Amino acid sequence: MTTLDEKHARMRRIFRGEETYGEGTPAEQAQRFRLAEIYDEAVEVARHNSRDVECPPVDLLISLSGFSPETTLLAFALTRPAKLLIISSANTEATTNAIWQKLAGKINFSDIRHVSCDPVNPTSIYEIVRKEVTSLRSGDRPLSAIIDITGGKKVMSAGAALAASQLDLPMCYIDSTFDPEIRQALPGSEKLCVLPNPTALFGDKDMTAAMAMFRSGAYTGARQRFEELSGSVSEPVRVRFLRDLAALYEAWCDLNVDGLPEHVGRVRDHLRGNRPGLDAAVAQRISKQLEFAESLARRAGPEMLLNFFLLGNHYQDLGRYDFAALLYYRSIEKAFEERLSDTFGLDLENPDYSKLGDPIDLNDRYGTFTGNVYGTPTPALPRKVALMDAMILLHLVDDTMLIALKWNKLAAVQSMRGVVDTRNRSVLAHGTESVSHGQSTELRGRAFALLRAFWSEHSPGQNIGQHIEALRFVREL
Repeated sequence: MTTLDEKHARMRRIFRGEETYGEGTPAEQAQRFRLAEIYDEAVEVARHNSRDVECPPVDLLISLSGFSPETTLLAFALTRPAKLLIISSANTEATTNAIWQKLAGKINFSDIRHVSCDPVNPTSIYEIVRKEVTSLRSGDRPLSAIIDITGGKKVMSAGAALAASQLDLPMCYIDSTFDPEIRQALPGSEKLCVLPNPTALFGDKDMTAAMAMFRSGAYTGARQRFEELSGSVSEPVRVRFLRDLAALYEAWCDLNVDGLPEHVGRVRDHLRGNRPGLDAAVAQRISKQLEFAESLARRAGPEMLLNFFLLGNHYQDLGRYDFAALLYYRSIEKAFEERLSDTFGLDLENPDYSKLGDPIDLNDRYGTFTGNVYGTPTPALPRKVALMDAMILLHLVDDTMLIALKWNKLAAVQSMRGVVDTRNRSVLAHGTESVSHGQSTELRGRAFALLRAFWSEHSPGQNIGQHIEALRFVREL
């Protein structure tokens, strides 16, 4: 009999493209395999994991849904509601269809509703939930409704938390162990968690709003709310810690590296003796972030490169693709810059090309190669080195990093022009277009491949994937 671990191992192979499971991309095939071969067993394990969780009978489950159907399906299986409302953003039709297919025969389709929302407007979620709950509340018995905040975008969760507070509803989420490779829950690790109405949980609706803003990445507003609350709540030590952590993340997102040391010092003072009462793993992760923030304040080149990628991920998760794309572009640009300056001693603002060999020979080869890339030769080496110039120069000196990436071919250099075009057309650069999710994701893939190759030479003993995960802004407090 195939065990859950064996099925998970096969799903990994499918995700990597080592096996196939029907049509589509490896990620789509892995998702299909998970739903078809793993889901039912994962539900049973999740029920076992949740056996000590008190969950009253549920009339209505309101579930936020994103690009993965499993969270809604598991919430449905574990709460067993009479009715289901699915709230999703645009472009999630495949997810919704998968949910409907898996729920066939388990609930009447007349008891399921699907509503699309504006994912960056928290009040959109509130209005949808309010209307649904109001329409179903009738008679003497109160409606037993619960909001599942596991799926969807971060701002959607913020809006759901606000709705729960205003409408006196409990919330639930599917806790799990995160699998960093497939960026989903590890099958069999899921467990239902039920939270009371946030007002009852924290004793203050303003605290709920502040935490929702913090988790959604709105650090300026969260910092202001925590500051207002710090003199009135029952746990001021924790609120002041959250205020100072939000201020640190705010400065970090604003690339205010000069202001980081002051914020680092304040957060570090809170961590001494663990006054906020943090989980040990979370406290250790924040400590690593403080060390990294200090290196940013010193403007260390490799750390600045990594920071561009980290912030790109942050804005990608928030759905702010123009910001994410610009930061991914900067990480690519910075990697080339660091490589030329650190390995060859070249100043990109005032380049001395003799550091790369015979300038006359280099100029000739540069002209020939740019003719192949652009169709028209460039008559002279650039006075200032931009991204494409840097990549071409690294190609001409047979840089080992490009060779390791297999980016040392004409086609690879030509394809990088698409990255430059995406950036130049963006409203945050020289154009008027918005960067799409797909374009930003493609940029992320290129940036991460380059970062990984750069880091393997800069810090060969460090796992860059684990390092990135440790530096991801903390939300689960």
